Amino acid sequence: MKRNLFYLPVFLSVFFSCTLVLSQSRARDGDSKKYRLSPIVKVSTSKNPTMDAGRLNVTLLMDGKLPEDGWRSTWTAWFKVNPVVTFDLGEEKRIGVIRIYFQATDRADELAEIKVEVSKDGKQFLDFNEYDGFITEKGKGVWAELDLRAVNARYFRISPQFQGWGHLWGEVEFWEIAN
Repeated sequence: MKRNLFYLPVFLSVFFSCTLVLSQSRARDGDSKKYRLSPIVKVSTSKNPTMDAGRLNVTLLMDGKLPEDGWRSTWTAWFKVNPVVTFDLGEEKRIGVIRIYFQATDRADELAEIKVEVSKDGKQFLDFNEYDGFITEKGKGVWAELDLRAVNARYFRISPQFQGWGHLWGEVEFWEIAN
């Protein structure tokens, strides 16, 4: 029994060390800000996912699980549709980065543009910025990173524009700037 108790502190220290090393980080070269992943309370969309993804819900965009590369997976898909996706963070937060895990299907530059709008009350949205230049390998999931610098808002409305097939999204993350 004493022998097992001896190994317990060793096991716990190794376990917690590995947990810290393997945990997700938002460190960026040349950026001294500290980030933490902000939970999403609710997600809604102007147009429901299409095709096979119609049976899946947009809540998969906030479940923390990345889909496998290729079509038959848990990708949230909009075929030939540009949805407007609204995220509620539950309270006003200072967000520095939004990351969208997506996959191009027909073209390497399929995700043509993303427009971001912000709101404190969920009713009146202000244009924040538009992002473009997302080029990736077809059939392989990658992260699109939107640098917001530091914006205070509770609601974020994201309007992507496709060229080609449509949209395949796997996950959306909001990274809050930690003080």
